[in-house]
Amino acid sequence: MVNITGKVLRILPLRELETAAGAKKVIDIIIADTLDYRRLSLWGEKAELVLRGDIKAGDVLRIENASEHRMNGGEKRANAGKYTTINRLPVNVTALSRTVALNLTVLAVARPEKGQVCIAGIEGENGDWIRPQGVYEHDVFRHGEEYFKNLCITKIYVDKWRGRHARKEDRFFIYGEGVTREQNEAEKRDFLERNADNSVDAVFKAGRSLGLIKPRISHVYEEKPRKKGKSHEVYIRFNFRDSSGRIYRRWSCRCGDFYKTWNDLKSRHRWTYGWRMLRYLKKNDTYLAIGLTYSDYGADRLEYGAYPMIVGVHVVRK
Repeated sequence: MVNITGKVLRILPLRELETAAGAKKVIDIIIADTLDYRRLSLWGEKAELVLRGDIKAGDVLRIENASEHRMNGGEKRANAGKYTTINRLPVNVTALSRTVALNLTVLAVARPEKGQVCIAGIEGENGDWIRPQGVYEHDVFRHGEEYFKNLCITKIYVDKWRGRHARKEDRFFIYGEGVTREQNEAEKRDFLERNADNSVDAVFKAGRSLGLIKPRISHVYEEKPRKKGKSHEVYIRFNFRDSSGRIYRRWSCRCGDFYKTWNDLKSRHRWTYGWRMLRYLKKNDTYLAIGLTYSDYGADRLEYGAYPMIVGVHVVRK
């Protein structure tokens, strides 16, 4: 048994798990002191404390008699069950103040899927790509504010990602403090030019699953999915040539901002929006943040071992 004192940084979505005693509600919270964090699972009636609003993000809690166990990969987790006591403390804790944070220049904020949002960007001065895992819509949009914005710098805390089939850039998302600085147009242009890769192959055949290219776009269009029951959804696809001269077709776009721009143009120019968008992308300098999905184990002979897609579209004026 362990006792934990810390500040609730995040509350993860409700899960319902089948146990020997029947279905149980479970809610995970990320709780931290000045030095470290812990992922704590609240079971049953303890989960109800969150659902009723008795436990909220920002609360400082004293948790006694929680059970601790170590997951595969070394991650320490704790559970609050029937015999655990939880009390709110009238004090403040400067969570993770003695922990190193990363300054992430965001290059991808994808459209939400099942409540989760794919975020990716380049960290600090090292030029390392980072993909925080386990980011939800309420982590991106909080209190009417965007905590991750394209080509802005966001302060985040991450840890090693211990999930299955981890990609090189994957990290577990602990907490984000939001946008610390917005770059001006000159800074955006300089950042994109410095971090652009030579080609698609230069990214994916070097063992990375994220990169940035400056292609020549030949076609951008929308397509409805072929699966029944999803006819209301529309996917935007790109055809382009990268700097090596190789042509790529039908790449799916997941960039949330680009969908907003596309739909706005569509609402104003119903019959010519596709042509207008292509002209806009060609007229200016357009960079694409590209990424690989998890490997699709039901498909053989995938060139890069997974499906490539466009996760960010960034346009700077010439």
